[in-house]
Amino acid sequence: MRTGSLVGSLAVAILFHSGVAAAEDCGPLKQISSVDMTTGPGGSFLVPVSIDGTPRQMLLATAGGITNLRQDAMEEMGLHSIDASSIKLLSSNGNTSQSYTQVDFSLGAIRAPKLQVIVMPAAGGNAPFVGSLAGDFLGLYDVEMDFAGKKLNFFSKDHCPGHVIYWKMDALAVLPITRQLPTADDSRTGYRLFSYRGNHINVPVSINGKDFKAALNTASQTSAMSTDTAKFVFGVTADSPGAVPLDSPDGNPAHRAFRYTFQTLTFDTVTVTNPKFVVYPDLTGSKDPNNSGRTDTRLRRIDDNIGGGLSIGMDVLRKLHLFVAYSENKLYITPASAPQSMPVAAAPGVTAASATTAH
Repeated sequence: MRTGSLVGSLAVAILFHSGVAAAEDCGPLKQISSVDMTTGPGGSFLVPVSIDGTPRQMLLATAGGITNLRQDAMEEMGLHSIDASSIKLLSSNGNTSQSYTQVDFSLGAIRAPKLQVIVMPAAGGNAPFVGSLAGDFLGLYDVEMDFAGKKLNFFSKDHCPGHVIYWKMDALAVLPITRQLPTADDSRTGYRLFSYRGNHINVPVSINGKDFKAALNTASQTSAMSTDTAKFVFGVTADSPGAVPLDSPDGNPAHRAFRYTFQTLTFDTVTVTNPKFVVYPDLTGSKDPNNSGRTDTRLRRIDDNIGGGLSIGMDVLRKLHLFVAYSENKLYITPASAPQSMPVAAAPGVTAASATTAH
């Protein structure tokens, strides 16, 4: 067994995994598309896309669930939204939307000529991106996220399981991922307006030895947890020693957020020491006019238990090189490597391809 380490303010150790199948035993890893990302606000990453033939930037948002456009950006592009979508998108700041629009969408060699995306209310400010590229689109492929090299690479899912790491690496960890896909109705009446279908990447983690499922959130500068989790699991509140007060996410003083440093964050063989988390109130559904009481209970509401989870942000993820094998429901992790391009000619079993996708 070998161990590798990452240098920086976060101490990370990764155990070597020797179970990757040999190239001669697998089908080839076929690259579909590759794009160069740019750095966005707070250490996030922006992805170059084309919408109706015009170059735009979208925020890489693995925890976004559903690809979306900001309403102000949609209007600036001369597009029109349609109300009453069968999909309702809820954001952590309480915003909600059932509006959608259809665009001719391209991302490198990938083209979706009739891509339907949710339209979200503008959050204010002059954001350098028109919307978020989320898990529903990313999950159509296997995806490599090379943050050091600022590369976002898409691969066909048709390859041998485990044969995904083509770059030089000293250590490797493999995590199972749980994707939040549509599930059967969970109410006693059998009546439910909306099913939860956010395609997030959830991995098992532990914080100070307590186990959780956490979503990877490339759109967030920091890792985050809800105030309920901090209070009832760890006994930590905004008044606890070491808590650093932050602005309220919705401007309401009663909804205080704060930053808190825990001792350890571990997922599989990866341990991060002194991880900082933003602790925030769960406002999911708070601005939803249709968040009525459920017919099968007097206590729960329609939007209950949606949102308010634990997420791992770019303060941790930027130290890593990720391959999200949606086809295997596995996350492959190596230390961040120096910027490099995919050596198609030099890597046996790796070929390039193009594809057109309708979504």
